[in-house]
Amino acid sequence: MSIPISIKGNVGSEPEIKFVKSNLPLVTFSLAHTPRTQKDGKWEDGETMWFRVAQFGEKAEVLMDNIAKGDSVIVTGVWKQSTFKGRDGQEKTSLEINASEVGVVPKVAKRKAEAPSW
Repeated sequence: MSIPISIKGNVGSEPEIKFVKSNLPLVTFSLAHTPRTQKDGKWEDGETMWFRVAQFGEKAEVLMDNIAKGDSVIVTGVWKQSTFKGRDGQEKTSLEINASEVGVVPKVAKRKAEAPSW
């Protein structure tokens, strides 16, 4: 089953690159997404969800040079859920996003509240 998805989150692990299928680059990293809701005028964090993100091809090589653990990113792609047997023999579920696009969200510099110097 695959479902289109766009999600904003933080890179949770340093990206790793490997080469598959006739030297095709593949970059993978974990993504942490924490949903937020507003309740009584205050924002509250929900439970963090973890995803594995994979991107192939030329974009993967560019991505490798432009993201790092802790960066805020927006990922667009196809969400895939798969089931596998873990080392303990129990059935487990894996959530992976096969990314078509990954964009870095720019950091906003905090400005000091100072009076102008004129």
